[in-house]
Amino acid sequence: MNALTEHLRLICCLVASLVLGASALGKARAPREFADAVLRMRVVPARTVGAVAVGMPLLEAVLAVAVWIPPLATWAFAAATGLTVAFTAALASVIARGIDTSCSCFGVSAAPVGPAHLVRNAALLVAVGAGFAATLLHDSGTALFPAFPEALLGLFVAICTSALIIATDVLSEVFSGPRAANTHPTH
Repeated sequence: MNALTEHLRLICCLVASLVLGASALGKARAPREFADAVLRMRVVPARTVGAVAVGMPLLEAVLAVAVWIPPLATWAFAAATGLTVAFTAALASVIARGIDTSCSCFGVSAAPVGPAHLVRNAALLVAVGAGFAATLLHDSGTALFPAFPEALLGLFVAICTSALIIATDVLSEVFSGPRAANTHPTH
């Protein structure tokens, strides 16, 4: 069981770091666009949008690093799980209310929020939830991660999973075809 936990923890740490790091970087590179997306989603009071636009990428960046630090990992994975649940609820709310907007989760995007974003978040939720479980199951007398040669498959799986999660907007645009002109008001 310890070897399996080591592999699971490695995969989950890498997925969480890559996805949360890419999300933080995308938001930090285009803060105005992220703030506009949050405003159009109408998921937080308008007066708090600025704080969300600044705080969210900072929180994601902290969590992307904290999952690797043993004394912080359990907390970091728990926080990442809660954050992913909150993001998923916000996106589900946008879809349910018929709001035609992009999420700008990984930077500027034209892809409208849709079911692909919920699937993406479900994949991330599995990864951070499993990471949380792996940190709880870790025996302090064993290695945190597998040795290098054995870790290659886990590294490959984590990188591919992260790439698919991060590329959701691009993939949804490719498979859904061209987007019709925005016919819904954004406020």
